Amino acid sequence: MRWFWIIFIAVIAVLVVAILRPPKQSSQIDPIAPSASPQAQPIAIDHRSSTSFPGTGSTTDPYRLTWPILMSAQAGEGPDGTLVVPNDIARFDGTSIEISGYLAPPVACEETSELLVMQKRWDGCCIGTPPTPFDCVEVRLEQPVAVRGKHLIQYGTVRGILRIEPFYVGTFMLGLYRIEHGQVDGFGG
Repeated sequence: MRWFWIIFIAVIAVLVVAILRPPKQSSQIDPIAPSASPQAQPIAIDHRSSTSFPGTGSTTDPYRLTWPILMSAQAGEGPDGTLVVPNDIARFDGTSIEISGYLAPPVACEETSELLVMQKRWDGCCIGTPPTPFDCVEVRLEQPVAVRGKHLIQYGTVRGILRIEPFYVGTFMLGLYRIEHGQVDGFGG
């Protein structure tokens, strides 16, 4: 019984410290406006050839990003938990992208205009590990999609405009990536 109280007091102490800690300043993103020309320019990441990342970033030819690219933003996380998005990632802000992953809609709805695309399968409860801000993208769909089928978590591809905006609750970063004007393939069947 003594161990229960020791663990209980330790948990309470951690919560008190987290609550009393001053809030972080908003993260700084190197603002790079999308190109004014209709044809976006290819981007090289970490001095690698842009041929590794197909696409031009335009709506007709989106960058086809992979999860390791998005997860590399972790390199900008400082020891105090603040995040400065690396320039190699910040350059994708405002460009058209395409990414494949596990699609998760809100629970208990017949249609949705929002969903999550994640690197790993997670059902919100029992299957898998909850995503981090680096391996999950919030998607706001251009058109609602029906939520049907036996299994709600499905694998698919999402296209849209990527926004990179760290989202904090207190000192905890809950999200980093958002896709606006999203279009989805492979969901709802």
